[in-house]
Order: sequence, then structure tokens, then C-alpha cells
Amino acid sequence: MKLTTPWIALAAALCTLVGSGVAGTPAGATGGALAASAELAQTQGWITRGQDNVCGLRDARQLSNPAKVDFPALLEETDEMKRLRKERIDPNSPQGIQLRDAARSKVANACEAIMQDQGHCSIWSSIRHSDGRAVTDVTDLVRQKM
Repeated sequence: MKLTTPWIALAAALCTLVGSGVAGTPAGATGGALAASAELAQTQGWITRGQDNVCGLRDARQLSNPAKVDFPALLEETDEMKRLRKERIDPNSPQGIQLRDAARSKVANACEAIMQDQGHCSIWSSIRHSDGRAVTDVTDLVRQKM
């Protein structure tokens, strides 16, 4: 059987789609990398997103004893966020950005201290395990540390 140019183009397109792991996404694109990363994290049991990491290990394959916190609630309880609301400071203004960054740092530092005190490998704002096991919630401990 003689292959013609359209068949070669079709085969090349198919290889590109299959190689990326995501239909319609070129190989090496961010979407393919994120899908592969999420797939890999699920095969290890822990289901996470990198942006949900507060402190500690970020690679789901390395997790042994993670914990979780209610990050938005902790953030709202900081003096910086209270000041932002009380004084009606625009969150996108330079002062608002500084206050939000300071609030995030305060919560992250308290999380890191609790992580080390309690022997956790990392703390996440959202994490779950594929087998349904419970993840320790350390929100109250972090709240006390702040």
C-alpha cells in the first residue's frame, strides 16, 4: 500500500494528539503537562493542585502525612485583612497588595510552624486521597498560632 501525503499528515497529527495526553493540545503545552501531573498525583493516591500548597512538600508523590487548613478563613482573620476591610482600602492598590501579601505570609508562617510541631510533611488548602482516608485539619492550631 502506498502512503500519500494526506495519510502522512493524518498520522503526524494523530501522533501529536496522542503524545500530549490531551486531545487538541500540542505536545509540550501547559495543558498536557498539567493533565499528566494531575494524573500522576492520582496514581500515587493524593489528589492535589500545586496552587493549593501552603507550605512543605509540593510533589504529591512524596507526601506521607499532609494536613489541610481553611486558608481563606485564616486569611480573613488576620489583622491585615481586617484593616483592609475596615479602612475600605482597594485590594488592588499598592497598599492593598502589601496588606494581602502580609496576611498571606502571616498565615503561611503559622502553617509552617504547626507543620513542624505536628510532624506533617506539608499543609494544603485543598487535598484529598483517592481511597477516601481523612486528612488532618489543623486550621484551629494555626488560628491559635497566629
